[in-house]
Amino acid sequence: MTRVPGAPGFLRRAFAIAVLALAAGAVPAPRAGASEPPLSEPVQRLEGQPYVSGSALARLLQATRFWRADIRKMVLRSGNHRVVLTVDNPFVVVDDHTVRLPVPVRSLHGELQVPVALTDSLPRDSTLARLVLDPRGQRLVVVPPGGVVGSPRITSTEGITRVTFACEHSDQAKVVGRAHANFQVHLEGFFAGLLPDTIPGPSLVRKLRELPTASGSAFEMTVGPEAVGWRVVRDPDRVTFEFWRRPGTLLETFAPEGPPGPRALHVIVLDPGHGGEDAGVIVGEAIEKDLTLALARALKPELEKRLGARVVLTRDADVPLTADQRAEAANRSRADLVLSLHFDGLPGSRARGFTAYCPPATSGATAAAATGFPAPIEILPWRDVATRHAVRAREIAEAVMASIELRDEGPARLRETLAYPLLGVNAPGLLLECATLTSNEDLARLRSANGITDLATSIAEGVENWQRQR
Repeated sequence: MTRVPGAPGFLRRAFAIAVLALAAGAVPAPRAGASEPPLSEPVQRLEGQPYVSGSALARLLQATRFWRADIRKMVLRSGNHRVVLTVDNPFVVVDDHTVRLPVPVRSLHGELQVPVALTDSLPRDSTLARLVLDPRGQRLVVVPPGGVVGSPRITSTEGITRVTFACEHSDQAKVVGRAHANFQVHLEGFFAGLLPDTIPGPSLVRKLRELPTASGSAFEMTVGPEAVGWRVVRDPDRVTFEFWRRPGTLLETFAPEGPPGPRALHVIVLDPGHGGEDAGVIVGEAIEKDLTLALARALKPELEKRLGARVVLTRDADVPLTADQRAEAANRSRADLVLSLHFDGLPGSRARGFTAYCPPATSGATAAAATGFPAPIEILPWRDVATRHAVRAREIAEAVMASIELRDEGPARLRETLAYPLLGVNAPGLLLECATLTSNEDLARLRSANGITDLATSIAEGVENWQRQR
C-alpha cells in the first residue's frame, strides 16, 4: 500500500483494521492458471486443399461419431446438430440442408479426411464450436470466446497512418505500451490473419510484429518519432489505431523516452514494503508485509537469471525500516533500478489490478534527459533526487505494465508522483502496487499455487523487455 508523506501512524493502522473488518470471512478459492492456447488439431494438404481427419473434427466439435462401413458414411452428432459425410462425395448434409464442398471427402489409410471448407457452412450458434484455419494453414482452431482478429490493414493519408484490425470485441481493445519504439496493443480474440511482409510508405508505422500473450492477441508497432500523438477509433466490427504527424483533437501523447544507448542494469534493489509492526493491508490471512517479502524473494532469482544483475533486498526478514533506511540501502548499493513492492487495498471499491508509481518528468533535468538538450542548472532538494531519473523510470514502468497486461494480471495503471518510499533514492525508482488485495479476483490469483511466482515472472519480464528495447 502507498504511504502519504507525513501521514500519522494511527491512520495507517485504522485503514488496516478497516480492511480486515471488510474482508472477514472465507478467502476466495484460487483462480485457475493462465489461459491455455485454443484447442486445435493438425491439418494436412491433399491435392493442394486443407483437410482434417474425421476423428479430429469430432474432437473439435465435441461430437459423437457413427461410422457405416457398408456405405462408407460417417455421421457426426453434437447437441441438436448433425453432419453426414460420405467418402468421395463433395455433398455434405448439415442438419436439414445439403452443402456442396469444393472438393470431396476422402479416405486416407482407413481414416476419413474432411475438407476444411466445411467449417464455413457449419451452424453459427452457441451450441456448436466455431472453427477457423490458423493463418499458416497448419491447424484447425476452436475460436475462443473473444472471437477472431483479422489481418491488419495499414493506410497512410494526409499525415495520418491508420492500422485497422477486424475484430468482434473492439470495445476490449487497449493500448498497453505507449512508447514510439514499442507501441503495444492488446485485442480480444484469436489472431487468424497474417502480418504484412512490408509496410507501404510513406507510413508513420515502421514495423509491426505479433507478441506472445496469455490470452487474446497482442501486437507491437515501431512508430516514427515524427508522430506527435495517437488515438483509438472503435467501430462495431473493427478497431483502428491512428498515428498523427500533426497535433489534432482528442489525441493521446506518447510516453517520454530517453536518448538511445545501452541500458545497463548492474544492480537492482528490491524494497519489500512494510515490515515489523507495520503490517500494511490485511485481508483475511493475506498480510501485505508478508506478500511483499515473498514477492521480493521470488523476483530476485528471476532478475538475476534474466539480466545477470546483482539483486539486493532492503530487508530479507520481518523487520521495520524507515524511508531513510530504505533510500540509504539503495544508494549505498549504487542501484541502477529500485523497485518498491507493495499491494493495494481499497475498501468499499471495485478497484482491482496493478498500479505503477513513478516520479513526474517535470524538472529541467528530466526534460533534458528526454530531449537530449542541456537544461538550466537546477538545485533539487535531496528528498526529490529521484526525479532526476524520471524519464527512465517512466520507460521501465511502461514496460512492466505492458508485461502485466499481456500476462492477464492487470488492469495496469500509471501514476506520476514521487511516492513516499522513493524519497531520497538516487536512481530510477518505481513503487509497484502489484495487486489489490480487496479484490476477490486479485486475491484469489495471488493465493493460487503459482500466484506469487507468476507475478514475479511478469515483473522480471517487463524489466528485461525494457533493457532489450534499444
